[in-house]
Amino acid sequence: MSQSVVTIRLNGQPYQVGCGAGEEAHVEQLGVEVDKVMQELVAAVGQIGEARLLAMVALILADRVGTTSAADAGPAPVSVAGTTDAEDRAAVAVEAAASQIAALASKLASPPVNP
Repeated sequence: MSQSVVTIRLNGQPYQVGCGAGEEAHVEQLGVEVDKVMQELVAAVGQIGEARLLAMVALILADRVGTTSAADAGPAPVSVAGTTDAEDRAAVAVEAAASQIAALASKLASPPVNP
């Protein structure tokens, strides 16, 4: 299988990414989607460094994949309270994620401590 190299831009930085021949447009589109999430994050928390931004973008995208996978599993049984088990689990997961994001944002906003 032949290889191609595509240059994508994330937060203004060019990155060369290898892909299979014929997959160039798809990889470029993925780069655009990742950069869109990154720019939304930059607007919310500012320029906090490439590594941190990429880590946070990865977490956001992984969360979206998990949410999409759960939604694709089909309807869950309805619980007594009128919500589904999946909705209850999703609410708990969202609350936990929100707490983790808030804690991370607080750490990132704080100046580093020099030992």
